[in-house]
Amino acid sequence: MFRHSRETAPSAAASELGLVLEPLPVIPWGTLALSYLGVPIVVHHIVVRDEDYQTAIRKLLDSKFVSTVPDRSPPFEVMEHLPDPQGVLKEINDGYKGLDQSSTTFNYPNSSPEKEEQVILIPNSFAHLPLRPAYPTNQYGKYNNIIYPLEWPLIESFVKAALDDEKENNITSWGESLRSFISMMVGYLDITNDILDACEDQAAVEWFSAQFGRGHEATSGPFDRRITKRLGSGKEMPVDMRGHSLF
Repeated sequence: MFRHSRETAPSAAASELGLVLEPLPVIPWGTLALSYLGVPIVVHHIVVRDEDYQTAIRKLLDSKFVSTVPDRSPPFEVMEHLPDPQGVLKEINDGYKGLDQSSTTFNYPNSSPEKEEQVILIPNSFAHLPLRPAYPTNQYGKYNNIIYPLEWPLIESFVKAALDDEKENNITSWGESLRSFISMMVGYLDITNDILDACEDQAAVEWFSAQFGRGHEATSGPFDRRITKRLGSGKEMPVDMRGHSLF
């Protein structure tokens, strides 16, 4: 799968949420933010200021969003063959407790084009994203009250959130999701090893280096961005995941 071009306007989901939550500043996060940058994936995480969190919940409820629990159920054809399907579902959800304890999940209204999806509302301290009066255009894309973090602030937020989760819970499904977000950014986008060099949090710099940057390359070699049905088959595409020519 190839990367997409960076978007030049908010997605339909972000626009709908931005209108509902206006005038609160809203930051798309997780895969909704990755999709804006060109990574081919979407799930609806949005971030608001800590002090706006309860107001945002009320606004969503007033707009017919329904507060619920995250739907992580495997398909029915899988669940029906499990000896303890509820035990399996509990184990799945336990892997996301760090996220679930700090966020609120909603179903979209039945009238929404996104009615089959869910949105996860997250306070900005959990996401390590500052919400400020002004946003540098080289770090954020701003559309009225919708603020998309670009590569540097987004990957820094994922790294810090992953570190938080490791400290609290060791290895979890939520932590692995954050790692996958970072891996997709490194794979699909033009992320270089020095992207966090200016970060003041040395633990975040060292973690990124060991997992995805200079330290990782020193032990495992460069990140393999080839696109193929089977690596080494001789059927690799002539361009990589970022759309760059390999020849």
